[in-house]
Amino acid sequence: MINKIVIFLLLALFLSSCQENKNQEINNFSFEKPISNIGNNELANLYFENDTIKIKVFKNQEYISIHCKNGKRLYRKKKFRLYGLKNNNDLELARSIISFNEDLKSNDLIGVYSKLITIENKDYLFQEEIGKRLIESNSRREGVIFKIEINDSLTLSTTKGENITPKFVNSVKELVKTERLNNKYFNEIDWIKFKDLSKKYFKNLNPNYYYLNPVTFLLEPIFSGIKVAVLPTQDPEIYSTEITLDFLNYFKYSEDSNSIFLKKKNTTLAKKIIIPKGLKVILKAGETIDLTSSSSILSYSPFNINGEIGKMVKVISSDSTGEGIHILQNKDSSKINYLDFSNQSSLYDTLKYNHQSLPSAFTVYGGKVTIENSDFSNLKSEDAINLFRCEYKIENIKIENTFSDAFDADFCVGFMKNCSFINCGNDGVDISGGILEISESDFLNIKDKAISAGEESKLKANKCMIQNSSMGIISKDFSVVESIENKLLDCEIGYCAFQKKGEFGPAEIFSTDDEISNCSVNNLIEYNSNLTFNGEKIRVFQNNVIDYLYGKKYGKATFKKN
Repeated sequence: MINKIVIFLLLALFLSSCQENKNQEINNFSFEKPISNIGNNELANLYFENDTIKIKVFKNQEYISIHCKNGKRLYRKKKFRLYGLKNNNDLELARSIISFNEDLKSNDLIGVYSKLITIENKDYLFQEEIGKRLIESNSRREGVIFKIEINDSLTLSTTKGENITPKFVNSVKELVKTERLNNKYFNEIDWIKFKDLSKKYFKNLNPNYYYLNPVTFLLEPIFSGIKVAVLPTQDPEIYSTEITLDFLNYFKYSEDSNSIFLKKKNTTLAKKIIIPKGLKVILKAGETIDLTSSSSILSYSPFNINGEIGKMVKVISSDSTGEGIHILQNKDSSKINYLDFSNQSSLYDTLKYNHQSLPSAFTVYGGKVTIENSDFSNLKSEDAINLFRCEYKIENIKIENTFSDAFDADFCVGFMKNCSFINCGNDGVDISGGILEISESDFLNIKDKAISAGEESKLKANKCMIQNSSMGIISKDFSVVESIENKLLDCEIGYCAFQKKGEFGPAEIFSTDDEISNCSVNNLIEYNSNLTFNGEKIRVFQNNVIDYLYGKKYGKATFKKN
């Protein structure tokens, strides 16, 4: 009996392994002529699933790079590489690389989309190109990417030829040459996870690219291609450089609670300060921070803002130059209650060759955040509030008089209730790559989209009121929106569903028991996208909806600060 069980388990394991390998294979595609006969920098046709894709082919000794034309994509990738596999060892290495990159993604690291394909009876490793789309598909904001090459010497370059501050270049060279990692410039946690995962598949592997995260301003590892580097031979020594303590001019430290508190009830900051990680920032009821002379607070520790009715915590800028509060808290949690936040701009570091950018006046990156009973007003930034890669709960807040977007959440999961968005220069609520349930909230005088979901988001809006806005409820790029018992009044467009980005696809809206009144256009739905109104599909469609939006006929062009 035991032998039968063992045989059964071995058979199941074998079939599972076969299935895993099978899942790594994808359908073949072909070219108009043998790939070996396609010259470098030549235009050609690629055939896949009854579709003809115009491409441009670039060749080097390591791989073939293919760029799709005319808005076409292959496996949602506009640009990709083909690495030829010469023998079974290469094939097994490619399978390990595929599994490794899948593991990276599942562990919230940057993973490169990788598949095995067969062209003209020859095996190739298919990988997406290293660039902006790779970064965005890994739930990150576009940033500088370093490429490392180790031949007779070590060379470092950026993929787009950007000029970059030498401290990052030198820190990468130091890691490779001396096996010392400075965690002032590297995301230490991500680097350690990357190394541990790599040991599952390879004797030793090191990143051949690094991404400079423009929010955290730390380097994160990437591995692409099929050449497995073997330097350094051991895990590096991790060390820190000196941390600036300027924040202690304004805050006092409590060892008992490992927290910092303002020294004065009314504090004026005239310089940018950085609060290191490992602390908790406590602001008490009735306290005020006045950010002047383009000052800001960048904190790697979470905030607890504890205002009260009639004694709100105030963050102001008496000279209108303040650049806000930005909380980069990793996996920590912040709680904000009774905050009055006003008259701020975004934080953009303008030092030469510096690529840190925070386009919002109030930022939370990572972890969890609760914001309640708070007002955000007269904000001149690209986003008034930007939440990035975090979980959030927001209740009873008002965002009023914003230059551009009011609330922007990227790759987040959240809940909003009883909120007001008034006189917003662009969008009211805009989510990308996330999940949101919003209820009992009001949108008044929104210049672009009141509620917008993009990049495979799921959004449920319930019992909200949208009035006198350019557009009401928007779903784009594989997003699905449920609209239940909402009121859409006096808008240019009630509902809109369309595809904006080539690597995504059509979108859907399901409306149930909504009230729509006095809108110039009740719905603008692109072919292949869908609007279902009280169980009935709307059959009126429009080609190329994007040609009507973003200020071309409806709405307002998105503001981006250069």
